[in-house]
Amino acid sequence: MKTGYCCLYGKANAGKSTILNSILGLKIEATSPKPQTTRYNVQGIYNDEDSQIVFIDTPGLHSPHGLLGQILIQEAESAKIGVDVLIYVVDATVPLVNEKLALEVGKTKSPVVVAFNKIDLVPLADGLKRLNEYKRLLPNAEFVQMSALTHFGGQDLIKAVKKHLPEGEAFYPKDQLIDRPMQFVWSEMIREKCLNNLNQEVPHSIQVEITHTETSKVTKNFVIYADIIVEKASEKSIVIGKKGQMLSRIRHHAEHTIGNFMKQKVELELYVKVVSDWRDNPSKLKEYGYKE
Repeated sequence: MKTGYCCLYGKANAGKSTILNSILGLKIEATSPKPQTTRYNVQGIYNDEDSQIVFIDTPGLHSPHGLLGQILIQEAESAKIGVDVLIYVVDATVPLVNEKLALEVGKTKSPVVVAFNKIDLVPLADGLKRLNEYKRLLPNAEFVQMSALTHFGGQDLIKAVKKHLPEGEAFYPKDQLIDRPMQFVWSEMIREKCLNNLNQEVPHSIQVEITHTETSKVTKNFVIYADIIVEKASEKSIVIGKKGQMLSRIRHHAEHTIGNFMKQKVELELYVKVVSDWRDNPSKLKEYGYKE
């Protein structure tokens, strides 16, 4: 069987996590229109009858702010070293104004597949012009036109990747979809609801930590306890909202998503805590699972 590792690499908001979720047919990571949604290198495991492909999703490339931002860039750059295929994810809706990144991608030792994503959101003429610009910069790459949000082009991407994979044994059991514990998926689902419901200035400071779980003695439902961590008291007030309405909305949306994922009734107990400047605190970053 064909087996190997490939890295999803590219600028923030290009759609890397959406591609991974689409290929797996399951949401395992937070997605949102806000930059820097992905914070970890996450391995999603795709299986079919003749292959196992481990997709490494990476934080989006951006101008880093603070220690966390620097760590995210390091995570993305380290993930592309030694992979069987580098998938360079490009947002088709964004004009190419700086060729530097594409030229750097062209220097990689791994085969390159360009996932030209969001083609459904750009006029045809503009999309073709940008596609040809990338083809000029990356003449040795293979190109796949995609719309991950509408699940278009996913199988074409799989086929393009398979061409470059060696024969080998599976790395993971067939029923394993991610290299992270279930608590990670729950925390990502809660964080996504925070990202999608809160103001622009708050989401970057949010970290979600699962503290414990239990079965309710009253409802018999599965209960997940989680801390929503922010950096300032003012941010805590925003997350909670007037009379607790915002926190209630986040909880309701997250319960629905996690319940669908687990195929059972789920209750969330959410607590908002202030940890000042945690994004620049090395010990807190380590505690939250970020590698220095």
